[in-house]
Amino acid sequence: MAADNARAADSVTFAGGVLDRYRHVCAFVSGRAEADAVLDPFVRDGIDAGDRLLYLVDTMTPASPLRRLRRLGYDPGTLLEERRCEVHTWADTYLRTGGFDQSDMLEQIDGMLGGAPSPRIRLVADMGWAAEREGVSDDLIEFEARANFLHARHRHVVICAYDTSRFDGAFIIDILRTHPMVLIGGILQENPFFVPPAEFLEERAVRGRG
Repeated sequence: MAADNARAADSVTFAGGVLDRYRHVCAFVSGRAEADAVLDPFVRDGIDAGDRLLYLVDTMTPASPLRRLRRLGYDPGTLLEERRCEVHTWADTYLRTGGFDQSDMLEQIDGMLGGAPSPRIRLVADMGWAAEREGVSDDLIEFEARANFLHARHRHVVICAYDTSRFDGAFIIDILRTHPMVLIGGILQENPFFVPPAEFLEERAVRGRG
């Protein structure tokens, strides 16, 4: 009973579903309105629960998360000052080496999430930086798979938001297989197409040797 109560207290709600065993989510959305519909309650619940928000956003619109917070009725200045919210741009993270280096980004993610378990971090990553960028698809797919090894070591929540209108079908199928949880059509579910990272990476290595 005590274990059940602790598990319930530790659970996180996203898009009407519960994140418990897995907290690495592929959120397929189409446009800003659909993204807002699922992210606004997630952000609100996090702030009210005392969690910490961490955003990885478009370098051209770094203030967008702050506008969201203000729209939801919060004072972004106070949240930033209290370090309950941090905003990092694509140029500071995914592309800080001038291109995408998956090893560098894995080190960054480990640094962001590998510290203290409390307060819980809710990381929202806008993956639009990879849309229409040549030569990054394979590395990004492997990065998402390898990130599962890191996410298995913490209880923070990671939402990778992919706008389906900006990526081709082949990429979407592969990226789907690297996330244990998926939001698709506005519904959160445990992903039946998820492949454990070691198996997924071995499969890609064999394919590459062929």
